[in-house]
Amino acid sequence: ILSEWFGRSVIRSCVKLSYDHAQSMIDAPDRLLSAEELPPCAPQHPIDEIHQAVLNLHRIAVSLREQRFQGGALRLDQMKLSFTLDAESGMPQGCYIYQYRDSNKLVEEFMLLANMAVAHHIYHRFPQQALLRRHPPPQTKMVDDLAEFCDQIGLNLDFSSAGALHRTLNETLGTDQYSSARKEVLTNMCSRPMQDETLFRHYALNVPLYTHFTSPIRRYADVIVHRLLAASLGERSGGAWQYDDDDDDDDDDDDTLGALQQTECSCGSGVKLSGEEVQKQASHCNDRKTASKRVQELSAELFFAAFVKECGPLDSEAMVMGVLDQAFDVLVLRYGIQKRVYCSALQGLENFHYRKVGKKSEITLIWAAEDPEQGSIRQSRALYGRAGLYTAEQGSIRQVKLVSLCTMNPEQGSIRQ
Repeated sequence: ILSEWFGRSVIRSCVKLSYDHAQSMIDAPDRLLSAEELPPCAPQHPIDEIHQAVLNLHRIAVSLREQRFQGGALRLDQMKLSFTLDAESGMPQGCYIYQYRDSNKLVEEFMLLANMAVAHHIYHRFPQQALLRRHPPPQTKMVDDLAEFCDQIGLNLDFSSAGALHRTLNETLGTDQYSSARKEVLTNMCSRPMQDETLFRHYALNVPLYTHFTSPIRRYADVIVHRLLAASLGERSGGAWQYDDDDDDDDDDDDTLGALQQTECSCGSGVKLSGEEVQKQASHCNDRKTASKRVQELSAELFFAAFVKECGPLDSEAMVMGVLDQAFDVLVLRYGIQKRVYCSALQGLENFHYRKVGKKSEITLIWAAEDPEQGSIRQSRALYGRAGLYTAEQGSIRQVKLVSLCTMNPEQGSIRQ
């Protein structure tokens, strides 16, 4: 980055591209999209100019991304279930795993760059007031437990730093058809130890300062940051966020903390707003962030249940991602959802046994034989192992033999096997 500039401006878009449009240009750099394939374009910007601009931005984004991960950044991607909706009823008529593509990465890199630049700017102007997002390092004990478990199942993951974890997650999990599933399970496990501290370094991005700036239309924390940035530029917008050049106002509540889903916000009294008032706003942002994430998760579960009820049964392989003394959790590979299977709800199950060796848990299921002359069938379910075939449908419970069939009742949200 050769230079930076902060100030008011007006963006005059030459075209409103979707991610699909940008991805088409990236996938086929030598093919120009026709005017009919694109949204209306400003006449002063021909299609070949727009096409080349997207490719240039893509090349820069690739370089920025490589530099970030070479510098020790970590990315823990988890599967996200998306739905196609009926135009008239609004009910789900299809579902798929959202694909994170190069066009998404292009936008992400420049958003990260803007957020980091603004974080440094407002922190240097208001060191006791800057609203900062943070991602703390994981809890030591939980990391040690996870490292011991990985060692027991033969996985050589390096937890020494965010960059080392990112590198080994992407290099040591194999290249077979279940490698992405193994990575998804471990990603979920690696996300659990993240803790709550008063440090403002962003662990995953591996940067000292980060903030929310790029989405003020949907996130209030960004609105606060925009006002701080405006105040740092000497703009007098009036109200509580008017710039105050008098730094002699001592306030014992300069530093306040709040969590933004594994992040924290710190605000102070440099603008005409008390520490208590800023803390109240930060806490509200944190609460709304947590509630929004939970609602999003519940909404996906509800829509999936409605989809299963309408279009089921649905079959998918599953992988065990957690073992308890009377149940086990599975990741349904086709749909990226997590479900808990209770042994007490399994039809045809004669008995089950749970044991734990070190950090590795295992549960053995003993099934009644379909043929009385044959003995019972034993199945072991260990963390990180295949759970067999997952079947989601409304109504009947299926018996299983060597392959497990999990049945979901959409109305009750229960899982049976």
